[in-house]
Amino acid sequence: MTNGSLSLGRYFGIPVRAHWSMALVAVLFGVSLAGSLGVVAGIIAVVAFFVSILAHEFGHALVARRYGVETQSIDLWALGGVARLDREPPTPRADGFIAAAGPLVSLLIGVASLLGGAAIYGSDFFRESNPLLWVGFVNLLLAVFNMLPGAPLDGGRVLRAVRWARTGNKYRAQREAGNAGRVLGWCMGIAGLGLMLNGQGGIFIALTGVFIAANAKAEIASSYISERLDGVKVRDLTWFGVAHAGSDMDADSMIWQRSRLGHAGAVAIDANDDGQLDGVVLEDQLWAVPAEQRALVMLNSLMVPFSQTAQAGLDDDLSSVLPRLNPLRPVVTVWADGKLAGIIPPKALQERLGAAQAAVNGA
Repeated sequence: MTNGSLSLGRYFGIPVRAHWSMALVAVLFGVSLAGSLGVVAGIIAVVAFFVSILAHEFGHALVARRYGVETQSIDLWALGGVARLDREPPTPRADGFIAAAGPLVSLLIGVASLLGGAAIYGSDFFRESNPLLWVGFVNLLLAVFNMLPGAPLDGGRVLRAVRWARTGNKYRAQREAGNAGRVLGWCMGIAGLGLMLNGQGGIFIALTGVFIAANAKAEIASSYISERLDGVKVRDLTWFGVAHAGSDMDADSMIWQRSRLGHAGAVAIDANDDGQLDGVVLEDQLWAVPAEQRALVMLNSLMVPFSQTAQAGLDDDLSSVLPRLNPLRPVVTVWADGKLAGIIPPKALQERLGAAQAAVNGA
């Protein structure tokens, strides 16, 4: 269990995690569906719903792999799921097909569920206890909703791809998709608020609208910063030769030896004594431990696993790494031939991003 998420294993080589908020959605759906479908059919429908979301995300991930883009993880949570790609799509064509793959999977599941329900129930197809009717309808709704033309929805990605292909400027295309997303989000928020004022259940629509609008605004801001960083490579900020330490070292000893951290301000940890590096500890984590406890706190308890850091190659564009940053630990680990080559120190990254932000603000 990490950051409130439970690992569900690896499928097609991709880690799958479920956030605890999914349990709330499962309970809400389960209670609602048990009354109309029955307890057993309701449970089946809820499980099928989450499997459908997972299949939707694998649609993105497997098509991305076809274009040379790997997926770091698939995370499921209350408002759906997200396939975390390790880099931006290389071309408008790849961008569009990766984005459209998820809704296409939802569409296929929806049609298959409805056809299966019709074959099984025949003339009783529209009976309340038919779980396939609910699963089919929900997946068709998901396919249509996700293809609405506004970031961060899949339809917004398709819009970005179309505009990128037409203008040749992916940053401008990202802003156009983001502006469309802001309009869409606030329209949904207002619609949801209107339903709530009329005594109807519009809170989910309103919250979803606010979420879309907020993320669209963030994408617009990100596009300006990324444009300012265009041409900057990961190697330009990389600190090579990161110090190594075993998991049996305590925080106090590491602070006494902090000269080993260098300007990187980090140490790579071999947590399993098998010669394989497993994560990284930053200097600010060491200083955050109360002085009287440092001798008792081992580095492996502070370690940030590499899977939770933004990973990049030396020749990757810095702008392509930004969407993968962990905001709580904004460190980029840099790899070459499957081995850790260095890191981008958080301070160096923050200074470069700050300069880019200042340039945007001053423009």
